[in-house]
Amino acid sequence: MSFWIRLNMFFRSFFLQAGWNFVKYQNLGFAFVMVPFLRKLYMYDPEMLPTVLSRYLDTFNTHPVMASFCFGAMAKQEESVAKAQSVTEYKEQVAEWSGARRGLSITAASIGDRLFWGTLKPLTLLMALFIWMLLGINFFETPQLQPISCFEAFSAGIMAFLTYNAIALFVRWEGIKIGYESDESSCFGLTRFDWNRTIYKAKRLGIFFSVGLILFGVYHHFGKIQVGLDFFARALLVLFFIIISFVTRRLKIPNVYLYLSAVVIFTTVCLF
Repeated sequence: MSFWIRLNMFFRSFFLQAGWNFVKYQNLGFAFVMVPFLRKLYMYDPEMLPTVLSRYLDTFNTHPVMASFCFGAMAKQEESVAKAQSVTEYKEQVAEWSGARRGLSITAASIGDRLFWGTLKPLTLLMALFIWMLLGINFFETPQLQPISCFEAFSAGIMAFLTYNAIALFVRWEGIKIGYESDESSCFGLTRFDWNRTIYKAKRLGIFFSVGLILFGVYHHFGKIQVGLDFFARALLVLFFIIISFVTRRLKIPNVYLYLSAVVIFTTVCLF
C-alpha cells in the first residue's frame, strides 16, 4: 500500500458514518473508504470492480476510530483474493475475507467503545474541569458574577478537545498501516497492544483527576474558612459518581449512560 493510497483512505475514513443506515449500518462508508485501494488493485481488470464493491456493501459496523484496523486488514485480504488462480481458490479466499471482516469489526468495536466512549471521553471531561479549577473557575463554589477571560473560558475545552483528537487521529492513521502489515495470528495488529492495560491506566488517571478536584475544593474552602452546605453537597455529588462508576462496571452497564447523566446533573447544579 503506497503512502498516497493510505492518505486517501485516512481522509475518507472521516466519512465512514456519513451513509449510516438501519439496514447495513456503515456499509456505504466502508466501501467509500476502500475505493482508492480497490481501484489501484484492480486497475488492469476494471470489470471486476463492481463485483468486488458488492462485497464491501454488505453489512458492516464497528467503532469509527478503530475501523482503521479493518481498512488495512481488508486491503491485505483483498490482495489474496485478487491473486486467486482458480474459482475454488477464489471462493476460499472470499470466505476468509468475509470471516476476517466480521470477526475484526466486532473486536475493534468492543475495544473502541471501551477505550474511546467509556474511558477517553470522560477522562478528557475531568481533565477540562481540573484545568478550570486551576484557573480559578471553581465548581465547588456558588456561582458569582465575575468576569472570566476568553483564555479561561476556552483553554480547558480546547485542551480536552486536542487531547482526545490527537489520540483518535493517531489510531486512525497508524491503524491502517498496522492492519495491512499484520496477519490473523495477531488479529491483524489488534493484539500488538495491551488495550485492557491501557484502559485500566486511563481509568486510574480519571480517578486521580476526580480526587484532585475534591482536594482542590477542600483546600479552597478550608483556606478561606468558608465551609458550607454547597461545598459538601457538590463534593458528595462527585464522590457519588466515582462510586457509581464501579457499580456500573460490575453490572456491565455502558459508561456512556453514566457520562450523559453526569453532564446533565453537573450542568443543572452549576445553574443554581
